[in-house]
Amino acid sequence: MNFSNPLAVESICQTLRLADYPRSLNRARIDSLFNGSPPYTEQEAAENHIEINVNSLESCKLAHDARSQFSNAIMKPGAFFTARTDMGPVHKRQKYGTIVSREVNKIMKRSPLYFETLRSKFAMLTLHGIGPSAWETSQGWCPDAIGIEDVMIPANTLLTMKNLPFFAIFRSYTAYELRRLTHGPKVDPAWNIPLVDSVLKWADSETAQLSGTTWPQVWSPEKMESRQKEDSGLYASDAVPTIDVLDFFFWNDDKKVSGWNRRIIVDSYGEPGVGGVLPNRKMDGVGSGFLYDPKTRKYGSKLSEIINFQFADLSAVAPFRYHSVRSLGFLLYAVGHLQNRLRCKFNEAVFESLMVYMRVNSLDDAERALKINLISRGIIDQTVQFLPAAERWQVNAQLSELGINENQKIINQNSSSYVQSQGKTNPDVEKTAFQVRAELNATTALISSALLQAYQYQAFEYQEIFRRFCVKNSRDVDVRTFRLNCLKAGVPEELLVPEAWELEPERVMGSGNKTMEMAIAQQWMEWRPLYDPQSQREILRISTLSATDDPGLTKLLVPEEPDKITDSKQKAMVAMGSLMLGLPVKFGVTDNRVEVTEVLIAEMAMIVGRIQKSGGMAKPEQLVGLQTVGQTIEEQLQIISQDKGNQDRVRKYSDALGQIMNLVKAFAQRLQQQMKAAAQQNGNGGPNPEDVAKIKGIEMNAAVKAKNASESHAQRTSQRQVQWEMEQKRQQQQHELDMAEQAQFVQADIAAQDAETAANIRRERAKADNAPESTTE
Repeated sequence: MNFSNPLAVESICQTLRLADYPRSLNRARIDSLFNGSPPYTEQEAAENHIEINVNSLESCKLAHDARSQFSNAIMKPGAFFTARTDMGPVHKRQKYGTIVSREVNKIMKRSPLYFETLRSKFAMLTLHGIGPSAWETSQGWCPDAIGIEDVMIPANTLLTMKNLPFFAIFRSYTAYELRRLTHGPKVDPAWNIPLVDSVLKWADSETAQLSGTTWPQVWSPEKMESRQKEDSGLYASDAVPTIDVLDFFFWNDDKKVSGWNRRIIVDSYGEPGVGGVLPNRKMDGVGSGFLYDPKTRKYGSKLSEIINFQFADLSAVAPFRYHSVRSLGFLLYAVGHLQNRLRCKFNEAVFESLMVYMRVNSLDDAERALKINLISRGIIDQTVQFLPAAERWQVNAQLSELGINENQKIINQNSSSYVQSQGKTNPDVEKTAFQVRAELNATTALISSALLQAYQYQAFEYQEIFRRFCVKNSRDVDVRTFRLNCLKAGVPEELLVPEAWELEPERVMGSGNKTMEMAIAQQWMEWRPLYDPQSQREILRISTLSATDDPGLTKLLVPEEPDKITDSKQKAMVAMGSLMLGLPVKFGVTDNRVEVTEVLIAEMAMIVGRIQKSGGMAKPEQLVGLQTVGQTIEEQLQIISQDKGNQDRVRKYSDALGQIMNLVKAFAQRLQQQMKAAAQQNGNGGPNPEDVAKIKGIEMNAAVKAKNASESHAQRTSQRQVQWEMEQKRQQQQHELDMAEQAQFVQADIAAQDAETAANIRRERAKADNAPESTTE
């Protein structure tokens, strides 16, 4: 499918607009009810002598309650989503996920634009069941909320959008906005600049007329561009008529690469004043009339890269279609409107019952009755007779109250999936804890089903936002900031791709029901002593968030642990006991060697410190254990040094190990001297040869390890130098072989051409020799 004719695009958009007009009328009625407008029009009130025409605001409150459910569910958690990866080193994945989640959510949470986008989507979901948002550019991460009336979708389109061939978005630009998009550095060449300039010229002339300007150069066309720059604030205000366009997208699979193409045309039906421009577009009918035409260039590979839809569909008929969505506002419109009219009549009856009626026989009696003042005191003429209540029209108050209650019951029952409404019982009877919890569970079950749908659709938007955050060399400032912060924190650049991450939306406890949330938090706090220490801290954090509704205060009161005990650290601490007994310990490939090394060095330094405080004399078994620990640390350093990014870390660890081993060597020397002195004092002629051999072995091993620790960096440097020289030599040899092969190929080609030329010469000579001789008469 391809659209190269702007007239065809204009015709399709106008057909979609006319088909949506009846639905727009229904949406306008729903908006009027839930915005607090009176149930009767002014004409209806005048024709039917309706004195009270007010909105009881029950529907307004219902809409606010439903919106608060969405707000609590999506915006209350400290983060919109959590990012997890299954790529990279196993022991670093959790760290990478924490960094990426923190950085991306920090930008999104602080964005007022995204905050307003979500608020608009929640409002549209409540009233109309559809919350569209779209990205105006291909690199900006924050989508813009779009009115349902501005999105033109063909009929019979499924909610899955699998049968959507094309759609259009109505956009309005001020002259300033359109100029900013089409002028300046790195402008998309797909813009039709002559047509853009014509539209800007029209907006300039309309602005001059509307604002009553006295510009001296108003009749100088060459000054128009300077005037637009000088008065850019005016051009961005509501005093300037907007330039309405139709942003048209269609699926194109004509080429090898399928995807969504984009076209933009001026909305001539919406702006008849631009008619002076449109004849250029209709003149040849091919291409020149597009305001934006990137030809075959794909704008997006998936629909989610262009627009996102959030649905709150209460329709009962499947398969579910876009134009068959039944929202909370649609289903409650009739009963809400009826409730407003019933309350108006009820209030009229109340006012009527408060009026004082008098029976008169003549106009003179009426005059006298009008002069009676009953505010404080007054004299009543005997000819004036008050009409008693028994003779007046009596409104059936019980029936009126029953009607109002029945309507309210219908509203509560049909809105229970989106608002919190506990069951009504006798107020004089105190509820038990079990009854309260049962009512809360029933309400939460209904609400959670609606929020589950909202979470799922919201996850699609999060995925596209995250994809845009991963775009390299993006022009969006927030995206560049996110990538820079992640790289500084140690996240590898190859992991900053959307394919490496899974996003899980953060869900609020209690499904948005504050009472249920506090009940769950209280129950967790009662069970908290039964959980592990790490789980206890998490329960405390969640409960604090439930009580405060403030993620920042919760982080301040329950901060993250600065040194979390990981599995690698715990395994290293346990292995320290075996190592001190002289037993070798091996670690697995999934263990974090950096954490293992840090734990072993720290605990080895602690043991050495204790020996120094006790007089600097170590036992032979302690020396054997320290020697075993040193050997194990050396093994870990060899593995860590394979990562070129850890060279500084390895150097620091090697220096620390060398200092500790020097102390171990000193301990061995002192022990040898002590044993020699003890042997001489006992007259034994000398120490035990076995002990002396053991001590000398310890000293030699310690010296060797200290020397290895000091020379390891130089050895690794020399090895890298040798490897580099070998690689350079290999590349030089490969280059020489390539050049030789190319020379042979050229020589063979030249020889083939020479042979072909010689063959052609021989062939021509043979033809000349065999040609018949011409005779002349």
